[in-house]
Amino acid sequence: MLYFDNAATTFPKPPEVLRAVSGSFRNFGANPGRSGYPMSMDTAREVYRARSAAGEFFGAPPENVIFTRNCTESLHLVILSMLKEGGHCVISDLEHNSVLRPIYALSRNGNVSFDCAEVPFSEPEAAVESYRNLIRPDTKLIVATGASNVFGTLLPVKKIAALCAEYGIPFLLDAAQVAGTEEINLADGYNFIAAPGHKGLMGPMGTGLLILKGDVLPDPLMYGGTGSQSLMAGQPDELPERYESGTLNVPGILGLGAGVNWVKRTGRDAIRRREMEIAEYLYDALSGMEHIDLFVPGPAPGKSAPVLSFAIEGKTGEETSALLTRQGIASRGGFHCAALAHRKMGTDDRGTCRLSVGPMNRLSEAESAVRKIYTIIKSL
Repeated sequence: MLYFDNAATTFPKPPEVLRAVSGSFRNFGANPGRSGYPMSMDTAREVYRARSAAGEFFGAPPENVIFTRNCTESLHLVILSMLKEGGHCVISDLEHNSVLRPIYALSRNGNVSFDCAEVPFSEPEAAVESYRNLIRPDTKLIVATGASNVFGTLLPVKKIAALCAEYGIPFLLDAAQVAGTEEINLADGYNFIAAPGHKGLMGPMGTGLLILKGDVLPDPLMYGGTGSQSLMAGQPDELPERYESGTLNVPGILGLGAGVNWVKRTGRDAIRRREMEIAEYLYDALSGMEHIDLFVPGPAPGKSAPVLSFAIEGKTGEETSALLTRQGIASRGGFHCAALAHRKMGTDDRGTCRLSVGPMNRLSEAESAVRKIYTIIKSL
């Protein structure tokens, strides 16, 4: 199989991640932070090492690293709290449904409203001004994805963070498609960074992160056992216990810690260069074929993530993806949980087939995929 579905989850994982997950079942099977016997204490130390690795990666103290089940949970934790008493929110017209749907639900059920800032391709200043023009006196939160999960467009998130600081509005970054490749650091002005553990950070599925600057603390999404201050009826205020009720996903967290360390050793710049080289090759090859519809300019460093969407002329995205599947190419067809992006690009009637490059892909795999796609076109 030629795996080009890394925007959904990276595959395969580094050997260190596999060892960390399997080793957790052999050596760290006790509940961390709940008891004082050796295995429980050892497990708690391993979880802390993973937390520290993630904190260093994003420029946060370890206690400001919150482990979640996925990026969606991290986004919900912030959105539902910041808008619980109503107000206005600004998002981009490229946001994933993990951002759109909770805000839309609040707008239907309460006194919440939202607007979508227009993000022109390769025009960062225009995108920032679009955000600026939508800010109102009652704007409580601004959200931006780091990159479109469908078309790869990078958003000028550092400039948007500066805009938020200018107006004193908390900024939530959805780093689903940029954590692990782009430089994302709390020092750049983010109040909240939501990230999946299983994509660019190379951890297992079922892991996510919420990185807090700490100046604004959302309400917990869940309440319950934290292993500390058990006689209190209320949730502890200390971090990270405030947000980590219940037993942690220790195998996943240790795998995530190993994945973060692998990315550190390999280097974000090196990973990004290799992924972009392959994405550019795929785009150039597809653009030279007849009967291929491409919807945005080709991937370019500093302008896009290594994600491209296309469709075979006269075929839907799902039909195109099905044809690739028969040739052993793993892609994703359809609407990619991103209604806003497809409406923006006019592909909400057919969807697209998405090819997304990951750290483990090689140029030879892209060359093989191109040959297979050419065979498909000729057969049609």
